[in-house]
Amino acid sequence: MTEEVNQKNEKEAYVKAYAAMVLSRTFDRKIMTAQRQGRVGFYTPTMGQEATQVGASMALNGNDLIYEYYRDVPLMIHRGVPIENIMDQIMGNAEDSAKGRQMPSHFSAKEHNFMSVQSPVATNLPLAVGAAYTLKYRKKEGVVLTTFGEGSTSTPDFHAAMNMAAVFELPVIFLCENNGWAISLPASKQTKAEIWKKAEGYGMPGVRVDGNDFIATYKAMQEAVNHAREGKGPYLVEAVSFRMGPHSTSDDPTKYRSEEVEEGSEKDPIVVAENSLKSLGYLNDSLIEKIKSESVRIVDQKFDEREKVPPPEPETMFQDVYSSMNWIIEEEMREIL
Repeated sequence: MTEEVNQKNEKEAYVKAYAAMVLSRTFDRKIMTAQRQGRVGFYTPTMGQEATQVGASMALNGNDLIYEYYRDVPLMIHRGVPIENIMDQIMGNAEDSAKGRQMPSHFSAKEHNFMSVQSPVATNLPLAVGAAYTLKYRKKEGVVLTTFGEGSTSTPDFHAAMNMAAVFELPVIFLCENNGWAISLPASKQTKAEIWKKAEGYGMPGVRVDGNDFIATYKAMQEAVNHAREGKGPYLVEAVSFRMGPHSTSDDPTKYRSEEVEEGSEKDPIVVAENSLKSLGYLNDSLIEKIKSESVRIVDQKFDEREKVPPPEPETMFQDVYSSMNWIIEEEMREIL
């Protein structure tokens, strides 16, 4: 009976993970198309990295903290952030929690423990370490996950964060989403060492995993999260995938690369997931079609709704500057409005 329950729970978790990957891919296509049509200003696509992020999300609890970077939409979707909230941020409309002040694709979701994204790469890593220090100092439960690309491992912030996390044995997991490219610079030209092996230099465990396989990523992340949760300190996970699209909507990857992992190929993380779940008996063609068609319906409906939301009112630029509006802000507001 216990084995049957475990299998049922696993099936539900794996199908949920697959559905989140499909919804994210559908979202990606929609936003990319909308940007080319002039309906969205900017976006950093996540196509090709869905399995890495969903696998990581599966290993976390609801009270864990996440210091993400700008390519983590699948992670947000799997953890329950409504896609309309993500769209609001990209559009910078009146319903955006940041009131249109953040650059598109610089998300935050306080209710789901996602911290605000910073543009300079790796600057989220020291913040994550600081949060992990707080958890340990206050003897609170939970771990911290911080995500970043392979280019971030060549920055001073990466060194400072890794070193401090190891020295103080903090409950933080460093997830390097190695998609092969730091914008237009291949990983081989920005670091000589294998990224997962850098962990040894700081005195923490490190592992490399196939980031195109959400099950493999999930299992590797489980080990890392359990390690941190048990008070054994930080962990570095390098998930190797491939950025199937451009760095951003302002980038043309055909100018600097020819190797491609095409959508629908055997290396596509969506296809890898379908093959794995079919072999387990958790997925069939009928359910796949249902999940994909429902994703299109949801994304199209939500996009049409959010596109009708007006921009923030001008007076919102004076809000949240201080805890209460002082006379200087009031004077500036009267001059402009």
